This record gives sequence, C-alpha cells and structure tokens, in this order.
Amino acid sequence: MRIISGKWRSRRISVPPSDRTRPMPDRVKEAIFSILGSSAGTPGRLPAVRVADFFAGSGSLGLEAVSRGAAECVFVERGRGALRVLNRNVNELEQDEPLRVVAADAWTCKLDELAGDGPGFGVVFLDPPYRDARQTGPTGKVPRLLKRILAGDFLAADGVVVLHHERRVSFQPAATDSWALTDRREYGSTAISFLGPAELAPADPPANNDVALDG
Repeated sequence: MRIISGKWRSRRISVPPSDRTRPMPDRVKEAIFSILGSSAGTPGRLPAVRVADFFAGSGSLGLEAVSRGAAECVFVERGRGALRVLNRNVNELEQDEPLRVVAADAWTCKLDELAGDGPGFGVVFLDPPYRDARQTGPTGKVPRLLKRILAGDFLAADGVVVLHHERRVSFQPAATDSWALTDRREYGSTAISFLGPAELAPADPPANNDVALDG
C-alpha cells in the first residue's frame, strides 16, 4: 500500500498481516480525497483541519490526509497486530506534524479525551468491520457512534464524517436525528457515505452516485 499524493507521495506503508483488516483500494481512496478537497475548495488537497481516523488499521486514510495538508491526525485502533503496524507507519513518516495513536475501542472511547483542548475535527474517518455496519437503525453501532460524534464539540461545525461500508447497506437518518447524509458514492461492492450535522444537510437528498471501479 502507498500514499497517493501530497508531501509523502508514493511512500509505502505496511498493512497488518490479517484478514481482519480491509485495506481500501487506491482508486476508492483517491475518490474520497477528491470529493473532500473539492468540497473544501482545495482540489487535490485538504485544508489544515484536524482529522480523526477510527478503526485505523494501517492508518492509510489518516496518513493520506496529513500528506495532503491536514494539520494533525488522531488514530484510534485496538487490534494488537494492527497497532504494531500503525505505530511503525506513523514513526517512519512523522516529521513536524502531530500524529497520535490511541489504543482504544472506537465504539466506546471517550471522545472528549481524544479531542483535548483543540478545535473540532474537520474530518472523521469511520471504517468499521462490515458486519458492525449492517444495522442502520437507532440502536446500531454506527448510528450510536455517529450520535456521540455529533452531540458535542468533537466535530467542527462544518466537519464531515466519511463512512466506509457495504454497498447494500444504506444510512438514511430520520429527520429528527442530529446527523444527515450529505453524499453517497458507490464503487463496486463498497460504498462511502458522507455525513454531517443535520442543519447542514442539502435541501434535496443526495443522488445515488454509482462509479464503476471494478471493470
């Protein structure tokens, strides 16, 4: 696996040797950052925002974000094997940017401790195991975590949550929830949902943007 763009472009990063992690294809990762950069008015890059990478695995998404201009990243991971690889990747790439690895369960970690005294996070990546993202009702793991992320000051007012899940799963929050689906993109059997505070939701629901990446 490699970092696609930015100051660490083409630098290789290690991947945990386990089928419990699911490396994201470069084409999907590039599409995510293209959308984020365009939305922020910085095509191909990110503004100097704080980033949180939950279920970080190798740290691929967070490291890509910092390479493209994000100010810092907090990585949250609990798997021992993944943590060893993640720490090695961070240590090999870190220069002046704060890259912090937190060994914790992303579902239950204390968000205020992760945030510290800094501003809200501009981008939050969620890449949970597929099986944990299949229950989309209010009691599901992902909706409950989203509610926690958006309930306080963890996410910046104009921040975005980027959720990786199976294409067959659809996150369509009720109008009374604190979060809203702002965009959704499909790539083969996988999908990326972009979510944010309900008050920033578009007037019309996002189109179902299919992008064929698997031939």
